[in-house]
Amino acid sequence: MNREFSELHDFFGAYFHQDWMVEHDSAEEVIDTFLADSDPEDLKLVRQELGFLLEQRKGEMELREYLLKELSCYYCYWNEWESGKAWLRHIAKKLGNDI
Repeated sequence: MNREFSELHDFFGAYFHQDWMVEHDSAEEVIDTFLADSDPEDLKLVRQELGFLLEQRKGEMELREYLLKELSCYYCYWNEWESGKAWLRHIAKKLGNDI
């Protein structure tokens, strides 16, 4: 488990796991499901950790590898988004926090 971003690891691992496309039609649906399933405190913690991750200023390839290997995120955002940072900011915005 990723101890640095345990809430993000839980989010990505539980919602963007290897079979997420079997359960959901889109990444947006995954995020919406997380919003519906989560209490305000969980949302706050995930938003905070998203902010901390974005502050690390990882390069695109480093961020892509980190999301997969450390946070267990199996969504290939690069097929739909210009960058990992843009996608993570989008998630933060949907969770109620512009970063």
